[in-house]
Amino acid sequence: MRYIAIEYKYSDKPTGSQLGHPLVELLESLQSQGSIGEAAKHLGRSYRHVWGELKFWELQLDANLVVWGKSGKAAELTIEAKHYLKAMRQSQKELSAQILQIKKQVLKNTKLIEKSRSFTTSVLAAGSSR
Repeated sequence: MRYIAIEYKYSDKPTGSQLGHPLVELLESLQSQGSIGEAAKHLGRSYRHVWGELKFWELQLDANLVVWGKSGKAAELTIEAKHYLKAMRQSQKELSAQILQIKKQVLKNTKLIEKSRSFTTSVLAAGSSR
């Protein structure tokens, strides 16, 4: 049985309303670039790193994700990997409104911490001036 953990991180820059996953990014890059080498360049990673990540995910999922080229130059997604990407894109569309709502709620809650820090700082400053 597989379990999913969803985490978030803070950013100083605006972010989209999508769930990010390294496998999706990897497969999308491979699909658009047509080879592991070009996908690696596109992602700013080494060929060996991308190749290793693909092998890692194939083992984790017990699935073939890539039709490996004999010359090592070309690589293509399997039908299953293509279906996975299509389903993930559809899920992203369906979930974007909920993800945006979650982000707004988390930011609202974060402001409570920021306000408490300002309050604590002003109380401490007032106490030290006595």
